[in-house]
Amino acid sequence: MRQLVLNSLKWVALGKLVGQSVRWLTTIFTLRFLFPEDYAVIALASFFTSLLWSFSRSGIAAALIREKEVDERLIGEFFTLTIIAHFLLFALLQISAPYLADFYDDQRLEAVVRVTSVTFIIALVGFIPGTLLNREMRFKKLSVVDATAESVSALSTVTLAWAGFGYWSIIAGILILETIKQFGYLIKNTVWVFPKRFTAKTKSIFEFSWKAALQATIGYAIFNVDIAIAGFYLSTMELGYYQFAVMLAMMPAAKVLPLLRQVAYPVYSKIQEDPEGIERYFLKSQRLSALLFVPVFFGLAGVANTLIPALFGDKWAPAALTLSVYCLSMPIKSLEQLFGPVLKSLNKMNVIIGNTAIFGVVLVPSFLIGAQYGGVGLALSWLLTFFFCFIINAYRSCNAINISFKSCLSAIVMPHIIGLLMLVICFTLGYCLTNVVSVWIILVVQVSIGAFVYMGLTWIISKKDLQELLHLFKKKS
Repeated sequence: MRQLVLNSLKWVALGKLVGQSVRWLTTIFTLRFLFPEDYAVIALASFFTSLLWSFSRSGIAAALIREKEVDERLIGEFFTLTIIAHFLLFALLQISAPYLADFYDDQRLEAVVRVTSVTFIIALVGFIPGTLLNREMRFKKLSVVDATAESVSALSTVTLAWAGFGYWSIIAGILILETIKQFGYLIKNTVWVFPKRFTAKTKSIFEFSWKAALQATIGYAIFNVDIAIAGFYLSTMELGYYQFAVMLAMMPAAKVLPLLRQVAYPVYSKIQEDPEGIERYFLKSQRLSALLFVPVFFGLAGVANTLIPALFGDKWAPAALTLSVYCLSMPIKSLEQLFGPVLKSLNKMNVIIGNTAIFGVVLVPSFLIGAQYGGVGLALSWLLTFFFCFIINAYRSCNAINISFKSCLSAIVMPHIIGLLMLVICFTLGYCLTNVVSVWIILVVQVSIGAFVYMGLTWIISKKDLQELLHLFKKKS
C-alpha cells in the first residue's frame, strides 16, 4: 500500500506541477491585463457555479469511488443519476442568473453565470470515465489529461486577456479547461456507458451519495459564503481586491489539497478495515502537510507588501494587507480538509455534517460582522473564528476515527511556531529595506532568509520530520 500511495502521489504531483506551473506563470500576466472590477464578477459567478459543482463531485463521484465492486449495470445507474443531476443543475443556474444579477446590481453576472453553467453539460462526456480512473487509482492517465487541460486553458486565458477580452478571457479559459479534461478522460478510459434504470439494490448507495453531496454543498457554501456576503456589502473595487487576495492565498492550497484528497480518499477506502493503517497514514499526512503548508502561507503573509507590487503591479497593492491576514488562517484551513477523506471513507457522514454545522454557526455571523470593515475585516473573521472551530472539530473527528487528539495537535504545533518566527523576520526585513533597494531585491532577501530560518530551525528542532518530508519528495521524483 505504501508503494501504491507513493506511486499515486508521484503521478498526481507531476501532473499538477506541469499544469500549475503554467497556470501560475500565466496568472501573473493575466492579472497585469485585468482589473479589480473584472475579478469581482468572476468571484460571484464562480461561487454559485462551484457551489453546484460540489454537489456533483462530492456526491455522485464519491459514492462510485467508495464502492468495493462495480459492474456495468451499476455504472449505468450512476450515469443516469449524473445526467439527471447535471441537467437540473444547469437549469437551476439558467433560471437563477437574472435574479442573481439583480440582487448584486451587476448585470454582467447574468451572462457569465449562464455561460459557465454549460460546464455541467460538457462534463457528461467524461464524468464517469474520469471517476472510474480515479477509483482505480490510474493517476498517470489522469495527470496527463489534467496537465494538458491546465496548460492549454491557462495559455488561452492570458492570450485573450492580452487581446482585451477582459473577464471573458477567464470564462473562456474555464470552458476550454472543462472541454479538454472531459474528452481527455473519455479517450484515456474509453468506457461506453449507457443509462440504466434504477434498481432497489442501489438505494443505500444513493443515500450515501445524497448525504455526501448535501454535506459538500452546504460545506462549500459555508466556507465560501464570504464572497457572496462581500458582493453585497463591498463595492465592486473592494470585492475585486478581496477576491484577488483570496485567489492568491488559495493558489498553493487549491493545487496541493486536491492532490492529497484525490489520492487519500481511494487509499482510505481500500484500508477502511485497517484502523492502525488509517491512523498511521492520517497522522503522517497531518505532520508532513503542516511542514509544507506553514512556510508557504506564513511566508506569503510576510512578503505580501513586496510581492504584489513586484509581480502584479501597483494597481493591486491595496490588497496586500488583506492577503497577509488571510494567509495566516490558511495552514489550519488546509489541514482541516484532510479530515474529510478519512471520515468519508469510513462512512462517518454524521460527524462530517456535524462539523460543517459548527463551522456554519460560527463562521457565517463572523463574516457578516467582518464585512462591515472591508476585505481586511473578512480576513480577520477567517483568522479568529476558524481556529476556534478547528479545535472543536478536530477533537470530534479524532474521536470518530479512534485517533489521539493530542497526537494530532502535536503533529502540527511546532511548524506553526517556527513559521511565526519566519514571518516576523520576513516582515521586518521588508519594512527596513523599503525605499532603500528595489522591490525585487527585497523580495529575494526576504525569501532567502525566510527559507533559511524555517529550514534551519526545523532541522534543529524536528530533524526527523524534515528528513521524512524530503525523503517523500525524493521518492516521488
